[in-house]
Amino acid sequence: MKENKPLVKFSPAGTNDPMVRTCDPLGVPRNAINEIRGLAFATMPGRIVILIQFQDIWREIWMDGRALPANVGAAEKGALDPRYNGYSVGHWEGDYTLVIDTTGVDERTWLNREGYPHTVNSHVQERYTRTDHNNLELTVTVDDPKVYTKPFSLGTAHFKWVPNQEIDEALCLPSEVIEYLKALGDPAGNDPNAVGPPGK
Repeated sequence: MKENKPLVKFSPAGTNDPMVRTCDPLGVPRNAINEIRGLAFATMPGRIVILIQFQDIWREIWMDGRALPANVGAAEKGALDPRYNGYSVGHWEGDYTLVIDTTGVDERTWLNREGYPHTVNSHVQERYTRTDHNNLELTVTVDDPKVYTKPFSLGTAHFKWVPNQEIDEALCLPSEVIEYLKALGDPAGNDPNAVGPPGK
């Protein structure tokens, strides 16, 4: 964990957050809980696609009963490569809760903005619950025995349905980040003793 230097503590000049420095993808579950903006769900035969506003991301969630892949990133023939969004399968619990299980997430990503690391074998579970007509609640749990002693929650996010809302383009552009860091971020320096706001 000490190798990861989050923006909230180390500032733009001192962070090594790959999203902040180079606009690398956030990965799962960070793209669901960090930079929260608009999202939408689209159903297709045997799957659901989640459309995430920040970085114009789409995630494929298989709903056809398949199992999560095993041995992602292994050296053996036929093993799948890790991916930023991993491999996801889902199922419904009742009429209002979509449960998504994900594994095989590229280890270069962080679990959250605080820099929590993970292995390719981590198991991320997202639970999207429609609490009423206009509100959606997301809880995220991570289980990664190679790094953490027990499963833990990354918290709860809340979404409100806005009629006729359009998902705007919200991109992190490497060219703009390079210019910002060159002109302001890096010259400002960093304060390794700074402490970010509580809960951030």
